[in-house]
Amino acid sequence: MCARRDAGEPIDRRMMLAVLGNTDLGGVTVGAYLGRLVTEATTVINAPGYARAIAQAARMRKVLETAQEAVAAMTDGSLRDPAAHAAYMIEALDEVASAGLAEHVRRITLGKSTAGVLARIAETREGKKRRGVPYGVPKLDAVTLGMRPGQFIVLAGRPAMGKTLTALHIAIAAARSGGAVGMFSLEMEADELSERVLSALAYDPRAREPISYRAIAEARSLSDEALWRLEEAQKEAARIPLWIEPQAGVTLSQIASRARQMRLTAERQGQPLAALIIDHIGLVRPSKRYSGNRVQEMTEISSGLKGLAKELSVPVLGLSQLSREVERREDKRPILSDLRDSGSIEQDADVVLGLYRESYYLERKTDLTDDEINRLARAQNILEIEILKQRGGPTLRIECFADLAANVLAEAYL
Repeated sequence: MCARRDAGEPIDRRMMLAVLGNTDLGGVTVGAYLGRLVTEATTVINAPGYARAIAQAARMRKVLETAQEAVAAMTDGSLRDPAAHAAYMIEALDEVASAGLAEHVRRITLGKSTAGVLARIAETREGKKRRGVPYGVPKLDAVTLGMRPGQFIVLAGRPAMGKTLTALHIAIAAARSGGAVGMFSLEMEADELSERVLSALAYDPRAREPISYRAIAEARSLSDEALWRLEEAQKEAARIPLWIEPQAGVTLSQIASRARQMRLTAERQGQPLAALIIDHIGLVRPSKRYSGNRVQEMTEISSGLKGLAKELSVPVLGLSQLSREVERREDKRPILSDLRDSGSIEQDADVVLGLYRESYYLERKTDLTDDEINRLARAQNILEIEILKQRGGPTLRIECFADLAANVLAEAYL
């Protein structure tokens, strides 16, 4: 063997048998002995396979332990809150599911990846494929190429800047053209969101009677014409695959688990999962790992959402509050450092969009100057969307028409 190795020749059972001959070694031939060496040998070549088997056994034990704990809690009478125990089980089992998915991440060669890029270019030029899921604002779509698979996008603003309005507009635009959209509403109930959607879908700038979502909530002052428009809007809404999860206080593991279920449901219906929207990430319940350290908790949540976007290969849009430092500045337009609680949001996000309405601040200011009165008149129903960060793209400001009462957003008519 050493002689053949030094000569750079291969070593295998047949070659060794040809060199040594199949002589009898005393009850066993050379061929049988070599065969036994081959079958019983353990080499480092198989180490990755053994490691995978050990990891697989550990995950099986974790699943078994979790199931046994659940059975014990249900049979010995110690279970007092089934919902809390179910949440614990989801978090424990999600670790197993995530580990299994990570193990099967597909490795790809540079040649195959670049060939895929050229194929996508050809499909895009022929109009067969669009790279990203649309935001529903033409200029924003043109600059960002839409919401692309695997991106973590942050939509940030102070209260009353129109975050939910913008998120619903994006959700409807994405669902109309890209497939199913999952929206995790940790702040509002499904009925509140539905009122806003109906108001937006029933919007008609030529109509004599605007329908605000507050009027829909009150219901009494609606005319017959308004009711007809709402009925038509409901028919349109029924065709939009927007799925709302209105539960408050969900964990990152619960979001991930339900998002995977959404993707499976969408695929069974013959459509892709186009996007996930989290309203808002500050209300996601963190794990107990960094209990009391808000910066580390938000780091865990933002990196987890980025990981989920890559795992499912869908864009994840997370709404975020801005810090109160904005209110202390003369110019209250958002900047990246205003992102609340953690710099990791800025780091993990592929795109950060900041929202600003000048009219909100001017309307609350006393003793307006003539210049401020003119600015207020021009700023009515204007919402600024500023791209604060974009990997591989420009940053700029886009003015949109926004009717907050009717929950309508459109690119400004300039």
